[in-house]
Amino acid sequence: MSACADCRELAVEYGLALTGSRRPNANPRRWDLPLTTTRVRLDDHLITTHPAWLPDRQPGCDICEAWRADYVIGPMDEAEALHRVEHLCEPLREICTPGRNELADLM
Repeated sequence: MSACADCRELAVEYGLALTGSRRPNANPRRWDLPLTTTRVRLDDHLITTHPAWLPDRQPGCDICEAWRADYVIGPMDEAEALHRVEHLCEPLREICTPGRNELADLM
């Protein structure tokens, strides 16, 4: 993702919204909409521009295992692409857990 300027910008926006949502006493009115919109923009960008970057089905994930059972030839459907984006963005959400200040290092 670091090779794409749009990915970096969208990931930083999403990361900042995610960090804001996890602050102590955060007011949902201030973070809910920005968090949702930045997440949707990042997901859409990854799915439409970089489908090859989406991870493979992850071992140990019940949802991935269900798709593996229904072997499909051809492009993945939107629901599976969104799920794979979840796996791709998981490290960003882990960085933004309370008590960890690694988002500055990521940026």
